[in-house]
Amino acid sequence: MNTIKAEVLKKRLDKSRPTTVTIQILEDVIEDLKRVSALLGFSGYQPLVRNYI
Repeated sequence: MNTIKAEVLKKRLDKSRPTTVTIQILEDVIEDLKRVSALLGFSGYQPLVRNYI
């Protein structure tokens, strides 16, 4: 039984597995995130948000 759980967990942790998350963010917040992400060295606000999440 532990083997089955380990295999399921291994599949879930596979980084090549596609994922989609949709969130709603206000336009003014996105503009702020764009400015902050540039200051922190991110290529855009989306990588910054992914890093935070």
